[in-house]
Amino acid sequence: MDYLSHPKNSVNALLSLVLAVAISACSSTQSSTPLVPASNQAYDYEPYQYIDVSCKEQAIDMDNFAQRSGQTAQYLASAKAMLRCVDGIQFSKRHPDADQALRLMALSVMNFIKGGDIDAANIALSKARNKFPDKDLYFADYSSFFDTATALLNQQNLSPHQLTALNIPANLRTEIERNQYWLSH
Repeated sequence: MDYLSHPKNSVNALLSLVLAVAISACSSTQSSTPLVPASNQAYDYEPYQYIDVSCKEQAIDMDNFAQRSGQTAQYLASAKAMLRCVDGIQFSKRHPDADQALRLMALSVMNFIKGGDIDAANIALSKARNKFPDKDLYFADYSSFFDTATALLNQQNLSPHQLTALNIPANLRTEIERNQYWLSH
């Protein structure tokens, strides 16, 4: 009687053959063409740390509540929450969340102003400038966020020439000039 003619031996031989084929298929072989480019210059890959969506949504909800209630404490709480959402994250020019982060930081500056914490507003403005030195936001009238915040926070220290050079709304410029006039006369 032949070895393979017995049914049990045939099954064992077939099973051994299938396992050998499966194991050989799993073995690694080196490809002649590299799968990853030798240089990282082609892809400029940068691992990003993203803004936590739930943090951002909660901060925006807090801002909406502050606007409805008009309470200074709510403005301050929402401003702090917005800064926490972007704290510790580095935003390069190509970071996908950079625009969101700048908007959150700008809104936090404005909320600190509305809440009456001018020192915190100045610190938040400085952080925003440092994180985004080449960016700005523009209001519906095309005035600059950074210039407007600077005018609001440093109006006593601005000369008439400096005030003229800022891209701020005309009514804000007029109000600051009026305020400066009455403070000096």
